[in-house]
Amino acid sequence: MSVATIEMVMKPWWELARVYGEPRTVMHHASSSTTVPREQYEAYAFNIAGGKVLRESGVRAENGTWALTIRLVEYIEPVTLRTRYALDFWTVTPGGKWYVADHDTRAVIEGIYDHAVRIEALRPSIPRDAERVGRGTAAYYDVTDVHGPAADFYVF
Repeated sequence: MSVATIEMVMKPWWELARVYGEPRTVMHHASSSTTVPREQYEAYAFNIAGGKVLRESGVRAENGTWALTIRLVEYIEPVTLRTRYALDFWTVTPGGKWYVADHDTRAVIEGIYDHAVRIEALRPSIPRDAERVGRGTAAYYDVTDVHGPAADFYVF
């Protein structure tokens, strides 16, 4: 008996953004000008941390803690109280980075998540062993849901 494999084909996030609108940057480690004032970061961070994780990729440090996490989260926006979808990206390294982008259309954030996971595997933002780098998402991440031959064909 043969088993059929179904591979999801997704439009790139920038094509989806042309149809559904651009995502907004909710929080960013290096920017003081986001759509959300810094005074509201705690409320957003709380709601996103308590949101429903829909997809996740991550790299563990040598001590077993997470050194990098990229998550797609469904959460309640604290100002409008509407459901939104967020890309939650953070690293725990000296000089680490973190940012959150969100949108009211899940497909846009799905595309950004997919893009962020692939880019991170190609050009790591955290120090990694040489054998993890350049061999695709499955070799780079300890946990990921971006797999298959299509996961590694992007050239950016």
